[in-house]
Amino acid sequence: MTAAGYRVAPARLDAAAAALGGRADTLAGSQTAVAGEKVPADAFGHVSESASASATFAKTMSELGEKLSEQVRRTRTIQSGLTGCSAGYRRLDAQVAAMYRALMPEDPLPRVGNPAGVGGSADTGAWAKTIASNRTQVSDALTAEREHLTHLTDAGEIARSKARIALYEDILANNRQILRFDPSGNGRIAELVGHIEPGTRNVGLFVPGVNTRLDNFGSYADLGRSLVAADPSGRTAMVVWADGVFPQSLVTEAPSPALANAMAPDLKAFTDELHGQIASHTDGNVMLTAIPHSYGASVFGSAEQLGLGVDRVVYVEGAGVGHGVWSPSDLPASQAGIQRYSMTAPGDPIDIAQGNLLARWGGFGHGADPDTFPGVTELETGRDASGHVLAGLPAHSDVLKPGSDSWTNIYRVLTGGEVTPKTVSSPWDNPLGVMP
Repeated sequence: MTAAGYRVAPARLDAAAAALGGRADTLAGSQTAVAGEKVPADAFGHVSESASASATFAKTMSELGEKLSEQVRRTRTIQSGLTGCSAGYRRLDAQVAAMYRALMPEDPLPRVGNPAGVGGSADTGAWAKTIASNRTQVSDALTAEREHLTHLTDAGEIARSKARIALYEDILANNRQILRFDPSGNGRIAELVGHIEPGTRNVGLFVPGVNTRLDNFGSYADLGRSLVAADPSGRTAMVVWADGVFPQSLVTEAPSPALANAMAPDLKAFTDELHGQIASHTDGNVMLTAIPHSYGASVFGSAEQLGLGVDRVVYVEGAGVGHGVWSPSDLPASQAGIQRYSMTAPGDPIDIAQGNLLARWGGFGHGADPDTFPGVTELETGRDASGHVLAGLPAHSDVLKPGSDSWTNIYRVLTGGEVTPKTVSSPWDNPLGVMP
């Protein structure tokens, strides 16, 4: 609490909700284990007290199971409440930001009733038809997922199903602009946040990494919304692209570039479409910035080798610049003019993958370290919104959170602002403790 009242940090609400979710999963596991405890009537031998002892044990386990089940229910209720509060505060923040944008004297982009660009109600182009078609697909998926949920018993599967349902409901309720959608397996999706229209100046393309699924897509979409809402001129749009099969294991899948190579052609084709939409709906004075995160950097790097075109790229905790790419000469000539930036928080274990020479000859790995790749400007990750230094494993995702120095650097690359280069080395930068 401050002198002016309470200050709410939605990110902390999300963190608390996630912690409660973990506790609920643990309790649910205990409840399942308790429910499975059975003692036969003759467990204590063929004596008259054996059956009585067995019945007493069963009664005790049943009562304990009921209490655990009630605690699981209460914990998930609180978790749901925290998640709802966080979403509400974020929506309010976006509304307040929109109000302030309207008051800004700095050449804001005029908002008209029927904007002609992508996402506007007057748009009848290819992407507008795709958005309308995908809305129907999402509605069908919502019906199917609600039915699927009724048959689930595993706590983890139930949580993932509920997260999908929440995503689908939010897409439909808020008319979100879905450009790609496939609910099968872990799911595939791409979303446009904001509008691509006359006057648009900046378009971002975010590519996530390991463990990306439909049930956790919301966090990446939130990043897109935060970047769009932060531009007081209203001239920035974001595309969040998760239209692929991403690794779900850090051990068996993430070290291999196989999935990145498989996604690369789709990302290249999608980016070509994006260029077409920019060309047809803007005056052409637009900068396209790729923002690949973690394994997403390898996906982007593989697509670059196919000639994917952007104006700028900022590798965020990137696994590498692409399998087989160890110098600029390993990329097509078309990639020579791209402005390149990179950031890796000190102590992030992704450092083990970056530029790993052992993978250079083994068919694994993701190419050169983005932080030291020739022509790259390394950026500061700094501190989070609470003033804590971003470091270690949590920083791998925390660098994407609004209010952090890292998020600010991402926004400034996206909008062509003044960035903060990395100027101070840290002992974290050498996880093996070997001094040069």
